[in-house]
Amino acid sequence: MSNVELVTLGETMLRLSPLGSLRLEQAAQLEMNFGGSESNLAINLARMGKRVAWYSRLPDNPLGQQCAASIRKQGVDASHVTWAAGERMGLYFVEFGQGARGIKVWYDRAGSAASRMTPAELPLPVIEQARWLHVSGITPALGHNCAETVQTAVAFARAHDVTVSFDVNYRALLWAAPTAAAALMPFCQQADYVFVALRDAHNLFKAQGDARQVAQALQAQWQGTVIVTNGDQGAAACDGRETVHVAAIATTIVDRLGAGDAFASGVICRLLEDAAITDALRFGVALATLKLTVPGDAAMVTRAEVEVLLMNQQKTLER
Repeated sequence: MSNVELVTLGETMLRLSPLGSLRLEQAAQLEMNFGGSESNLAINLARMGKRVAWYSRLPDNPLGQQCAASIRKQGVDASHVTWAAGERMGLYFVEFGQGARGIKVWYDRAGSAASRMTPAELPLPVIEQARWLHVSGITPALGHNCAETVQTAVAFARAHDVTVSFDVNYRALLWAAPTAAAALMPFCQQADYVFVALRDAHNLFKAQGDARQVAQALQAQWQGTVIVTNGDQGAAACDGRETVHVAAIATTIVDRLGAGDAFASGVICRLLEDAAITDALRFGVALATLKLTVPGDAAMVTRAEVEVLLMNQQKTLER
């Protein structure tokens, strides 16, 4: 695939979950999907009409091949994947519950093929030709070599005038907050756009206040555009010149996983089209809202559906 607009990289895992709301200990069979923050974003953007490439390191076995095929099927260029013979794919197990029992996740990803990615394997020519590089804080959590790989990609992108976005995407199951904060701060300072959940801004970076206040405080520290998400309370952004806030859209939730990735996808989609930050946030909120109604990690919706939701939401606000 030539003329790629965005490149992203990171681990995609095999997701195994009991049917319905069963507990793992009750399950006689498990439903199989693939999911990873960066590949979710790649798929979402491809479905919005963008030319996207995704890089990772996958085991050269049927699971790895099926993972790559599932991503390619959605229009993403996965041709630069490093294939690792004799290695394993990371797993995660998900229980879905409602009310008093929410969603629960277990990882089995230590020593996966993706956790062994190195800077030497990066498809640097693809990054050089792209407009945008997107990375997340999950990859540096997988090990020193993964952190070096992300840093190399970011430094290379900046040196070649490629826009960089960074999603903090803190995972408490992978590392402690103080360790994560120290490791992720340099990425926040180097990125043109940083996505961070309000709870992570509070816990990792000790920023105080609501989403608007946190966006302003962190933007003053990091200098890029800071986008702060706060679930059903919407999202805020500050670019140093203006601070904006967009409300969430109410919906019935089917699957929470991937909603943050959908939001980031929607925002980046519109920024690639040179939209104003407020419009980008609205598009991100709409895409995330639709994702919440769909099982699986990716937002299996169309751009037309996002635009219809935005139009209907605007009509509602004008009443």
